[in-house]
Amino acid sequence: MIKMSLKERIEKAKVGLRLYSLKNQVRNLISGIDKKDILLIAIFPLIIFLVMLLPLWIREPLELNIENPSWWQYITQAFVHDGWKHFQGNLLCYFLYSFIGLLLANQSKEKKSFLKLLFFVILTLPIISSTVHVFLRLPLIKYALGSSGIISSLASFMPIFGLIYLSKKNEKINFDIRMPLILLIYIFLIFAYKYSLNFFYLLLTVIFLLSFLYSLRTSFKYILLEIRKEIEFNLLRALLLIVSFLIFIIVPLEIFPSLTKIFSEEVFVDFLVHYVGISYGIIISGFYFVFPHKIKNH
Repeated sequence: MIKMSLKERIEKAKVGLRLYSLKNQVRNLISGIDKKDILLIAIFPLIIFLVMLLPLWIREPLELNIENPSWWQYITQAFVHDGWKHFQGNLLCYFLYSFIGLLLANQSKEKKSFLKLLFFVILTLPIISSTVHVFLRLPLIKYALGSSGIISSLASFMPIFGLIYLSKKNEKINFDIRMPLILLIYIFLIFAYKYSLNFFYLLLTVIFLLSFLYSLRTSFKYILLEIRKEIEFNLLRALLLIVSFLIFIIVPLEIFPSLTKIFSEEVFVDFLVHYVGISYGIIISGFYFVFPHKIKNH
């Protein structure tokens, strides 16, 4: 590959930003995505919107009563919100994460896998997160509701499908069990940092993360190389990859509340579902590609 000077790269990027080039790049990104895919993704937000239209006396029994739960609440709690602001925030994140995830899955020829994983998480995560809530019974949390756990799972889909795409582009990028484990360790590291767990566990987590990163140093070298190639040949796809990784890094740092925010204004924020959701998403989507689903390099 011929090395390009910085000036040449800037000129190439300008070409990539021209209208005709951007149109071609957009066509490339959405080629293969049809109306059926959009409709399938729209099913979940349509359901939670219809639930929001129900009167309060119907919606309240759908919330998970942690101290005395009814069996249906283990599922319905993820489909009900405590207000339009809560609903709108989740809806915005749902469309952002699912849209990016679908585009990356489409580029890696794994669109069907993305949709399967999406519906699997929607159907199973509410039961998992409700069980965790009832089992732990954290102080001050009496009721659990909202789609935050499902949205958090979608945030973890983005880097997984970004890595799948890159591993198919370059056979030297090895997607194995270490990659989802790195993402899980990162989430635990943020959790330990935010909630002041024992310093020993924090240090141990950092050591594990660094050791995994070191063991994958060759893959990361080629990941950076492939992203650089994307910048030169398909700027929008490169931005999509970069944004997917950045959102995953930033979400646990900025959106998941710190201890001070949890108790702000005397309202206890249900932070647990965020971490359960994003960890579940990593496990389900990451290990789907490590074990039962074999990736074929193109």
